[in-house]
Amino acid sequence: MQLSCFVEVASQLSFSRAAEALHVSQPTVSHQIQALETELGCSLLVRSTRSVRLTDEGIEFLATANEMLALADQAKRRVARGGARSADTLRIGVTDGMEAQLLAPVMGRIHREDAAFDPVLRMGPYSALCDMLETGMIDVMLAYRDPDGDPAGATVFRRVIDVPVACVYSDQHPLAACERETVGLDELAEAGRIAVVNPRMSPAAIVRAQRDAGLRVDPERMMMCQCMEIALALAHAGVAFTLMADIPAMHRAELNFVPVKGLGTISLGVRTRRGRRPALVDRFIDVLGVELLREP
Repeated sequence: MQLSCFVEVASQLSFSRAAEALHVSQPTVSHQIQALETELGCSLLVRSTRSVRLTDEGIEFLATANEMLALADQAKRRVARGGARSADTLRIGVTDGMEAQLLAPVMGRIHREDAAFDPVLRMGPYSALCDMLETGMIDVMLAYRDPDGDPAGATVFRRVIDVPVACVYSDQHPLAACERETVGLDELAEAGRIAVVNPRMSPAAIVRAQRDAGLRVDPERMMMCQCMEIALALAHAGVAFTLMADIPAMHRAELNFVPVKGLGTISLGVRTRRGRRPALVDRFIDVLGVELLREP
């Protein structure tokens, strides 16, 4: 009830309209959200006599709240039909819309081979997806090899491709003034603003690469982003540059992907549960390896 009230108020930006949609009283909605804020230890909403808006914490929590409600709804439906799941269903975890778009050719190719293929995409923070994989709520997730080594647990990383760390910037960015085969960390220190991802929402390999470059940049030039999708949008706009894995399938004509000297390579692949994998998971991994290397 707390989550439902918060999500509805976030959608309507009105306590009265949220109460009407949920068929409860306005004081009930207020009480439920206050109890949620107390439990979380932060304010999710800024209230005034004329308006309601989300705090930064509220914006971050909204995606998780939606995911939790969706999972609860799915659990009810699974119990109602006896927990049955088709062998053609593949539950895939992604952290943002960018990863979902990256998987479109993979899902399309498998669907052309098997019309019964039923992909289910679930989006959430990287750490939440890892938990979902361990508990069997998803079958596979895109992942990067952890620089500190694969942690012990119920899941395992499987490498698909190794790619360099790339500096990504638009044709309007000062870095585009000359054609480059590589770019050095010292050059990035003087290249203006850098868009970096929230460490709590992203894999360690990306966070470490951005941190190593960010240590040389004036803190006032660092733009913190909720996810890689937003960082890439800022780079596309020419507002900043960012660092990410140089995945050929991500290349765009209007963006420059230039390897960064001194940052090595990143292993991109998937995480799955340990033990024998379903045939559909293996097919997904095989197709992923082909499509990630295919430039648009």
